[in-house]
Amino acid sequence: MEHGGFLLGAGVLLGVLALGGLVFSRLRQSVIPAFILLGMAARPYALDEHMVEVLATLGVVLLLFLMGVEFSLAALLRNRRSILRNGAIDLAVCFPAGFLAALAMGWGWAGGLLLAGAFYVSSSAIIAKSVIEMRRSANPETETALGVLVFEDLFVALLLAVLSGAVLVAEPSALAVAGGVGKALLFFGAVVGAALWGRRALDRAFDLESDDLFLLLAASLVLLLSWAALAAGLSEAIGAFLAGLALAETEHRERVERLFAPLQGLFAAVFFLGFGLSIDPATFAAVWPQALSLTLVGVALKVAGGWWIGRREGLPPRSALTLGLTLVPRGEFSIVLAGIAAAAGYHELAALVAMLVLALSLVGTAGIRFAPELGRWMFPRRESRPLAERGFNPALAGFDPPKEGNRE
Repeated sequence: MEHGGFLLGAGVLLGVLALGGLVFSRLRQSVIPAFILLGMAARPYALDEHMVEVLATLGVVLLLFLMGVEFSLAALLRNRRSILRNGAIDLAVCFPAGFLAALAMGWGWAGGLLLAGAFYVSSSAIIAKSVIEMRRSANPETETALGVLVFEDLFVALLLAVLSGAVLVAEPSALAVAGGVGKALLFFGAVVGAALWGRRALDRAFDLESDDLFLLLAASLVLLLSWAALAAGLSEAIGAFLAGLALAETEHRERVERLFAPLQGLFAAVFFLGFGLSIDPATFAAVWPQALSLTLVGVALKVAGGWWIGRREGLPPRSALTLGLTLVPRGEFSIVLAGIAAAAGYHELAALVAMLVLALSLVGTAGIRFAPELGRWMFPRRESRPLAERGFNPALAGFDPPKEGNRE
């Protein structure tokens, strides 16, 4: 493509993304479905596929990097019991349904793990952004929801590491799975250990007065760890996620978020667009009944699991219901898993996940929005005062919700 054509195509592409995102934002919906739908609509037209692929790769790397930055390992360790307990309930309720559905459709163990992960993991991006925009950070269910999201993201990060290794290369076996898990845990342990023990060295290395030099050094760390993950037979997204975890333990965390957030928004939009380009809408005809069934089951299981968790934590009925509705949206990690499915030849599975993400992100956003009204209708009795009056701090859950505009 000539330079003029490249500039024209890129300009039109970004303009259409902005317009689509604006429309969905005005409708108070997540912008993720808008970007995916635009990608599917643009599929028949001539686009520079190499350009989109490169930008989408950078998008997923920055997306996972900033997700890692938003974690606090120290807070995670302090609250590990409640996070593990609630996360295990959520996992037990939701993960098996996706796995069994994939087995019933003949996709085998590897397809089962892919669909189970995509079906199980909620969208931290959509949920955190919705909580902030609707001013619910101090609501009783928010701390519990963030703890569940921490568990989900860490579990699926490990699952992603396993699936991108030996499991999808050949017919999965117990030895291949064990090798993938061992490799992933070794890589995780090495990076997290280096981050914790080398925190002072990282603080000194990134103590740069110039924002430009700081940005270059941080970007270098992200790309090098992404390369290291690929070299280890894992996904580049895992390296980016761990780079974020490492920098989250330094005194430069807020600076990282401030400098990278605008770039993440741009490249993440292209990442979701690139995912839409990889999906042939014609494949929807073969999977829409399964997608509809899994959408209904996905809503029901998240609400049931959230209710169970909320009541175990002592939350009142309204808050327990809101917790379940808050966990309904699926998004970024599901799309990453769908990308692995497409690359491994599971094209119908990728299309099924695309439909699930589209449906559950829209239904989930609406559910979060109308949760208080639904709760008051179902449970009209007055409930306890919000956690804001009791000194609640969302960061204690081990996950800091992003500032407005930092995600999606």
